Amino acid sequence: MSPINTVVTSKQEILKACREIVSEQGLQAVNMRAVARRCGVALGSLYNYFPGKDALVLETIESVWQDIFHTDRPCAADLPFPDAVGRLFERVRSSMDAYPNFFTAHSLSVASSGKSQGRAMMDACLGHMKSGLAEALRNDPAVRRDCFSGAFCEADFLDFVLSGVLVGLLQQKQDCGVLLEVVRRTVYPA
Repeated sequence: MSPINTVVTSKQEILKACREIVSEQGLQAVNMRAVARRCGVALGSLYNYFPGKDALVLETIESVWQDIFHTDRPCAADLPFPDAVGRLFERVRSSMDAYPNFFTAHSLSVASSGKSQGRAMMDACLGHMKSGLAEALRNDPAVRRDCFSGAFCEADFLDFVLSGVLVGLLQQKQDCGVLLEVVRRTVYPA
């Protein structure tokens, strides 16, 4: 057991400890006692930052997603659209190595929990992914501008692409080559 830390711990240090727990033991291992122990602070100190376990877990999930998507790499919007899709797939896939079972556990817990905050966070994460893909699609000068119509709109295409990325990840595929080929054949001139 580590000695109690007499120095005030910051919220960022607490969330870093939470990400470490998620990486090592999974999302289900995040609780007030485990985090206090990891940070070397009294359990009561955590309540200065989080009103309870639900708030701690929600902020941990958000922190993990931020760790996945907010890196020092260039923006995917500046890449050709298929490269942006491939980068999204790879970024989430590699994070699945850093945070084993996080993606699946978070998706399933939010889908079955009925908690509006958890669902809102998942929607925000998916919205962030879709927004980045939309920007890359619009910025790619090689995309045929006539490929979308009323029956085949950009939003539906982006939903299809994002669904393809997510299904590939859930199936633990190592790449999204088939999806990328479909994308190329759909939006680029023959």
